[in-house]
Amino acid sequence: MKTWILAISAWLPAMWAGAAPYAIEHVEPPNWWVGMKWSDLQVMVHGEKIAELEPALAYPGVRIAGVERTDNPNFLFVNLKIGATARPGQVQLQFKRGKEVVTSYPYRLEARRKGSAERRGFDSGDAIYLIVPDRFSNGDPANDDAGMRERSDRSVPTKRHGGDLAGMRAQLDYIHDLGFTMVWPTPLLENNQAAYSYHGYALTDYYKVDPRFGSNEDYRNFVAAANARGIGVIHDVVLNHIGTGHWWMHDMPSSDWINHGKTFVKTNNQHTVAQDIHAAPEDKAGFFDGWFDASMPDVNQKNKLVARYLIQNTLWWIEYANLSGIREDTYSYADPAFLNDWNRAVFAEYPHLNVVGEEMDDSPYMVAYWQKGVLTSSPA
Repeated sequence: MKTWILAISAWLPAMWAGAAPYAIEHVEPPNWWVGMKWSDLQVMVHGEKIAELEPALAYPGVRIAGVERTDNPNFLFVNLKIGATARPGQVQLQFKRGKEVVTSYPYRLEARRKGSAERRGFDSGDAIYLIVPDRFSNGDPANDDAGMRERSDRSVPTKRHGGDLAGMRAQLDYIHDLGFTMVWPTPLLENNQAAYSYHGYALTDYYKVDPRFGSNEDYRNFVAAANARGIGVIHDVVLNHIGTGHWWMHDMPSSDWINHGKTFVKTNNQHTVAQDIHAAPEDKAGFFDGWFDASMPDVNQKNKLVARYLIQNTLWWIEYANLSGIREDTYSYADPAFLNDWNRAVFAEYPHLNVVGEEMDDSPYMVAYWQKGVLTSSPA
């Protein structure tokens, strides 16, 4: 009996020591800026049972305005109010259990570039050069695979071919000499899918450039190099769906984060329902909530946490990379009310920017519906 008790007493401390509770795995957005009109920031914090804790901070001009939780205890949404007096620096986000600080995270507030809010977007006077990054120029063969699920193989048309940001940057003089004033790369963010990932439209991380293209810093440096030659960069945004390899699919922030959960229900592709006031609710749901493809789960933009996450992500990339415009993928498939909120937020922050959305249809009236000034309120 004594041997058994001693064994248990020795085992318990080891068990608790090895558990390492409340380790933070993701914080998104990873930073923010002072002086933004979007000053009510929502920070997604992900880590095992993190929702059991209460956040706290002590930083001049910044306060916690509230906390939101979901049915997943591994997520905590911290609402920060960044006041006009806040200055750039490191905000120490603490997470407490009672009075005990269990873990913390250094959250950076950055200074904005001078004139950032007044940046000019592209217009009809620009010549835009479209690049599919994986197919354009391979400037760094060492990152062709980068430990990702799909390997490069130039002999197979649908596999990765090795193009990257280093190659794009090396060709900027060529693009400039051709007379182009804007570059539009198809999505550069991580697409860690098992197959057919070269196109970039099945995102697996909203805040990370695909390592086969380079790093976030490489992207920012590419934009700076383009700007130095009088070339702006248009960012390709995907709001409607993610890839099945996204880390959310392994630990979903809430049970209603993805339309239809993990079950593939294909969109009906009935574009007319967006503007048809007589369309059946079932047909509208089939269009807006269905998955674009079996590898592309449809995000639930009617969930206010999802909507806020996506809006902040677009603002983050514009500010972080110093972008000159946005091209939004599968525009008509997104929830109409969300699109209104997203557009309002982008133009409130950057009134002279330009946004274009993808609507592939042969009928002019179908395309005209999405032109500027139509969506002043939700048509849904």
